[in-house]
Amino acid sequence: MKIALFRSHAPLFLAVFLDIFSFGLMYPLIVSLFDGPGPGEQGFGAVVTVANRDTLMAMAFALFPIGAFFGCSLLGDLSDALGRRRTLAACMAGLAAAYGLMWLSLVVDQIWLFFLGRIVAGLMSGTSAIAQASMVDAVAPDERGDAMAQVTLVNTIGLMGGPAIGGVLGHLDLRAPLAFAFVLCAVNAVLLARARFTETAKRRAVSLNWAQPFLLFARLKDRPETVPPLASFFLFQLGFLIYYTFILVEMQRSYGFSTAGVGLFSVMMGAGFMLGSALLYGPAARALKSERRIAILGNAGCGGLILVTALPVGVAGQVVLAVALCAANVLSYVSLLSAASGLVDETERGWVLGLSSASVAVCVFLSGLLTQLLSLLPPVPFLALGGVLVLAAILPALAMREAPATAPVAPA
Repeated sequence: MKIALFRSHAPLFLAVFLDIFSFGLMYPLIVSLFDGPGPGEQGFGAVVTVANRDTLMAMAFALFPIGAFFGCSLLGDLSDALGRRRTLAACMAGLAAAYGLMWLSLVVDQIWLFFLGRIVAGLMSGTSAIAQASMVDAVAPDERGDAMAQVTLVNTIGLMGGPAIGGVLGHLDLRAPLAFAFVLCAVNAVLLARARFTETAKRRAVSLNWAQPFLLFARLKDRPETVPPLASFFLFQLGFLIYYTFILVEMQRSYGFSTAGVGLFSVMMGAGFMLGSALLYGPAARALKSERRIAILGNAGCGGLILVTALPVGVAGQVVLAVALCAANVLSYVSLLSAASGLVDETERGWVLGLSSASVAVCVFLSGLLTQLLSLLPPVPFLALGGVLVLAAILPALAMREAPATAPVAPA
């Protein structure tokens, strides 16, 4: 990957960083708001009780992906029509508004404002797919994996910083992380509006309606070759996000982690992503020479390690496993998205990557919804379920086709 390309797209990478940074920042905050010691004492007064905390926490997790399901797919397609930079600027402005609403909800003690902010944040969370499409547009076909890895590296830096800063600031004042995210997103919206990086991809006509996310899925019938990598990506993401959601609850309930402790544990997961992006993916790609093989290896490693987390391995064991399985996660994430984007031409990359983001939104929704069952079951069975689902992602990966050296022409 050329350094000049990174520099010319710096505002874009900053948007990617802030999107995942703010996403990671919310997880320890939500767990502390609704599942911390003395629920209701840290926010929203008497609204949060021991009796309803699991339901409210499930809502807080689930509302974001409901918005993201529509937002990611719409924004990905919109970027194919209007350009990446303008769409990203709109995303950042929307995220700033979302975090402003959530900050205000704690100031005035109104939980409905917090939930509204979660929906708006989901609607505006399309930056990763747009950035991936922009980077793939700008490189040769044989550099697609490296481009995805560079975006993933920026993602992992944000994923490390978000929970850490969210945990530390939230330990001092639960409003502080939200105010911090608001300021950063607002500043980047201005930077993107003024940015002038070159966009060479052809554009499609704008066509938006409320059913657009469902229409994006319907377009799969015209591109059946993209189904195996996207199906594998869905199962892999669902299993991993179930792990990600429930391991934080497990660390708080079973190991007594504070808000800061949960945040720092998430930082160790981010360190695993960093290792996978910087040190693991390149050698794996050179050794295996196949996105299909890389995806299978990643799914096997990540899924197997998640299964081990369901065992009583102690705090140190959980930390080591988190780093290792997140490193393996990168193999699957990068190879599956690179394979899917390589099977379509540049006018459809926003679609296929927006579709992958919409799939992630569904996975976040389902994993968040499962937290309602915490009143009936401990987190451990859900950790095992996550591992099984990631291992199941190997099956569609076996049917993957390798992307051609030159991208196919879009159907008329």
